[in-house]
Amino acid sequence: MFPSEVVLERRVRTDADEDLAATNLPLFILKCKDRKAEGYAAAKLEIYNQRLEDMVIGVRLADEPPAVSYLAIRGSASFADIVAVDKTVIVIRLDIPGETGLSYLIYDAVALSLRMIPAPEDHSWAYVLSSRVSVARPCSGTDYALVHTGRVVDGGEDSLFLWRPSSSSPPWSKKRKCSFPGLIDWSVNQSNMEFSFNGHTYWADLLCGVFYCSCNTLFDDNSSVVKFGGFIRLPVKPVRHNRRTARLASYRTMGVVRDSIRFVSIDGFQDYVELKDRTVTVWKLLGHDQHWEEEHKLSLETLWGFEGFGDLPKDLTPMYPLLSMEDTDIVYLVLGECGGNPLKRRFFPSTPRFLLAVDMTNKIVRSSVPLEDEDHWFSSLVSCGFSLHLQKALDGPCDDEGIPTKKKHPIPLKKPRMKKLVRGGRNVAESPIPMKKRGKCHGGNVAEASIHMKKRKCHGGNVAEATIHMKNKRMCC
Repeated sequence: MFPSEVVLERRVRTDADEDLAATNLPLFILKCKDRKAEGYAAAKLEIYNQRLEDMVIGVRLADEPPAVSYLAIRGSASFADIVAVDKTVIVIRLDIPGETGLSYLIYDAVALSLRMIPAPEDHSWAYVLSSRVSVARPCSGTDYALVHTGRVVDGGEDSLFLWRPSSSSPPWSKKRKCSFPGLIDWSVNQSNMEFSFNGHTYWADLLCGVFYCSCNTLFDDNSSVVKFGGFIRLPVKPVRHNRRTARLASYRTMGVVRDSIRFVSIDGFQDYVELKDRTVTVWKLLGHDQHWEEEHKLSLETLWGFEGFGDLPKDLTPMYPLLSMEDTDIVYLVLGECGGNPLKRRFFPSTPRFLLAVDMTNKIVRSSVPLEDEDHWFSSLVSCGFSLHLQKALDGPCDDEGIPTKKKHPIPLKKPRMKKLVRGGRNVAESPIPMKKRGKCHGGNVAEASIHMKKRKCHGGNVAEATIHMKNKRMCC
């Protein structure tokens, strides 16, 4: 069976990444039976639909967390990152070469659908609270909506802007006025995390608190106003946002773990704390009275004595907590180097070294993995149960239990050389994905095609890659 949970890197590999194939994990295609671009200008719509048709989305699955898995997109994208994951749906923000503005790519692993819509660019309103998109779901059914918070510039109205895949309305054309609690101060509060749970959508300010609204009003076409249910204060002292301190993701997180919402905080980033005394604390939100209950508290000195910690370095600080979505006992922690100036109250994580799966209840380190020696991605991980829905979504080889096999790769792993070869009116440099099927290349004779590859350097001279192409009976030259 597939892992019940994966830790995904938010950065999505694209053709611009040299390390697209630099891993021993096989890359498997995600099926896309229904593709559609919408919301673009009529003159551009055909172009975006062709871009979407040329895209191939793949996933590299690690055996189990804390080993990191990631997505990859081949064709028509120079930059991409995951902005939201909710059950079967994953939302990717991407930049398409040669086109202005960002787009959202929405993949549904159950519907096997791939949608592409433009990011909001309406100059009559501005982002408020968060520039990220959230996924809202009602209590029942499979419908969902992407939601942006904003404010109409002229009238000063706070609003939610929606896109529903089940609706025929253009993206972001549906608007709901907001009635926010009086405790919300836009000059102070900002959302760091968004998620849906039990028919409500939550926006979490990891310094102050959480506010939420019922998803039913978002999906009620007869309602034009969304009334927020309230504001839940955090179980820690609220402080103002300060750009001189570390990013909140380096020491706090919040999310849904099975049947409840949990909040994690690590001290030593706002005020100086001796290394051995730095503490990881987990709280659970009790739904009946919206009260936080402390569930786990763990000092670094105690973690050193856990079974499984072994010979990991003891001069590293815990940082970048991540909640398991499936296991209430597990918290993922990064151990890394941290710098700063205690006199100026500045503390910043610098170099990540290890990612640990810590069992807070049984007091063991279940597993740990070394991290790459780079500092640009480790703060952008997300744990999710998206992998549970991949058994029917993978287009690559699987065994009878739905487990991907490494016997062969369903799509080429070697990045094609961006060599400008123009054949049949098609610019191969601009389209690294195999061209549309136009007939059998070399009559489907793989041996003959392989010789041709060596002589003509088609597919960069990669015979294995060309062979896969020939078997698929696609024309390459």
